[in-house]
Amino acid sequence: MPTAAPMSAKPSAGRDPFLDNAKGLLIVLVVLGHLLETIPIDAADALYKWIYAFHMPAFVLVSGYLSRNFRGTPRQNRGLVTLLLIPYVVVQLLLALERMIFNGADFSLNLFIPGFAIWYLLALVVWRLMTPLLLSIPHPLLISIAVSILSVTYGGVSGELAGARILSFLPFFTLGLLVTPAHVESFKRLTSRLWLRVSVAAFLVVALFAIFLLQDRIARAWLYMYGKVDKFGLSNVENVLVRVLVLAVATVLMFAFLAIVPRTRTIFTPLGEGTIYVYVLQILILYPLLPIIGAWPHWNVAAVAALLLGGIALALLLGTRPVQRATRWLIDPVGFWTPLVRRPVTREPVDAASPR
Repeated sequence: MPTAAPMSAKPSAGRDPFLDNAKGLLIVLVVLGHLLETIPIDAADALYKWIYAFHMPAFVLVSGYLSRNFRGTPRQNRGLVTLLLIPYVVVQLLLALERMIFNGADFSLNLFIPGFAIWYLLALVVWRLMTPLLLSIPHPLLISIAVSILSVTYGGVSGELAGARILSFLPFFTLGLLVTPAHVESFKRLTSRLWLRVSVAAFLVVALFAIFLLQDRIARAWLYMYGKVDKFGLSNVENVLVRVLVLAVATVLMFAFLAIVPRTRTIFTPLGEGTIYVYVLQILILYPLLPIIGAWPHWNVAAVAALLLGGIALALLLGTRPVQRATRWLIDPVGFWTPLVRRPVTREPVDAASPR
């Protein structure tokens, strides 16, 4: 999830490369997922659905883990405003301008309906504000699962202010809150054997192949975890069963992904140290390009592979220090434009998007 990283040349002391690698790889998947979204061939659709089956649940889990010390102090609450809400408003404004410029639409700004992939910033504000409550009630994980499941009954929940996704992904955030550093170390130790990690990687490949075979039966909106489900034409019981299956599959694939995340610094580690830059910038770059990508008539597997390599390169570029320094005015306008005001510094992720 996006994190506002300090503008230092060296990594912050005490950071866990495992977590930064996880966030870095996940933000790359966010970029790749958006690039695949409009490509009209089966291979791209299957890979897209495979990514969306687990990458947002994993983001939310890590967000919860890194939010477990949130207590709603004045400093922390200011951080929610300066590092999440203000960037949310700025991106909404820029997306409205892009729609006007590239799509010929009238200028329209609705802050209550999150634009392309920006819902996660708004959701994280709500989840963090809920953190003290979730940590004080009995059985918060079971309650969160029940909330997610019930959110798809009787037509579902409105998407305004990301309400549907806030409730739908809540179990993963709550699970992250309940995870301790000791749990993380135990997980890393249990999944450290090479043979186990190779087996898990093979399992993820098998899962991709299974999704390819079943892709016509898998609705993308199920994986987005939209709240409004009346358009599916399913009964309450059927919607509940679909949500339970989506949550179960996401949990399995999420932990499988985390099991193969590298434990030492890699080229993806810097991305995890400042993912909000990659998250926000890729939204503004890719939004006007998606119709062009989808309209290109020559897509095949080789072309998709080339596009994915370009997406990885784009993510790595957007995560570099020079890009962060050049765009801080956009990502952290309060800290950039008002240097006399002491900006709250938070090491927790302030996150993707990403995404849809």
